[in-house]
Amino acid sequence: MTNLEIVLLVLLALTVGAAIASLKYGLKERRRRKGRPLFDGSALPEVNPAAIDDIFEEMETGTSHGAEAIILGEQGSQASTTTEEVWILSALAKKSHNIFEFGTCTGRTTYLLARNAPDDARVGTITLTPDTLEAYISDTSDPDNDRWTQIAKEESTFTKFHYSDTAVASKVDQTFGDSKEFDESALAGKCDLIFIDGSHAYSYIKSDTEKSLRMAKPGGLIVWHDYSPPCIGVWKYLNELGQTMPVKHIRGTRLAVLRVT
Repeated sequence: MTNLEIVLLVLLALTVGAAIASLKYGLKERRRRKGRPLFDGSALPEVNPAAIDDIFEEMETGTSHGAEAIILGEQGSQASTTTEEVWILSALAKKSHNIFEFGTCTGRTTYLLARNAPDDARVGTITLTPDTLEAYISDTSDPDNDRWTQIAKEESTFTKFHYSDTAVASKVDQTFGDSKEFDESALAGKCDLIFIDGSHAYSYIKSDTEKSLRMAKPGGLIVWHDYSPPCIGVWKYLNELGQTMPVKHIRGTRLAVLRVT
C-alpha cells in the first residue's frame, strides 16, 4: 500500500468518525428539543391535543376556535413552559372550575390558568419561599439528587408573582410550603385540572402525582411538565406510571397527561 493510499484511508476514517459523531450529536439534540427519545420503547405514547380533550377539536382549517386562549410568551420569563405548552394549559383552564398547580415559580402559569378559567374558578398553587427553603425534603436515592435539589431551590425564590396585583389575583389560593407536606384532603375528588411542575426529583414527582390522583375528580386531567429524558425524575416516574395507567405524551411538547377515571 502506497503512502498516498494510507493517507486516503486515514482521511476516510476521520471523515466517517466525524460523520458518526455528528449524527449522534444531532440525534441527541433532536431528542432534547423534542422532549422524547427517538428509539426508546419505554416512552409514553404520543397523541395530538385533540385526543386529550374535545376543546382541541380539529376543523379543516386547523384547531377549532373553542381552544382560543389568552397567553403570554416565554421571553423574559424564568419559567420554561413554551408558548405551545401554556396555550394547551390555558385552553384546558377555560372549562375548569377547580385547578391546582404544584410549583408556582414566577406565577406565570398560575396567572394564565386564572386568566383563562371561568369567573367562579379557584386556582390553588404551592411553592417554597426563600425563608422556607430548608423545608425541602431531599431524598438521596433520587437520581441526580443534588442537581435537582439545587434547581428546585433556585425556582423557589419569589415572594411576588406574575398574578400579584392583577384582576385575577383574587381567584388564586397561594400556599407556601413543601409539597411533600401538603395536606390535599380538603381537595380530594374536587379538581378538574392539576398541573405538576414543582420539584422534578423522582420522589417529588411520585408524591405530587399520588396526591393529584386523590385530588382529581372523575374525568379530571392531570398534566405534568418536563416529560423529557434530561429530566430523569419526571421521565423515569412517568414511564413507570404509564405501565399501569393510560398516561400520554402530547406531541411536540414536554407535557404528559392523564384523564382520571
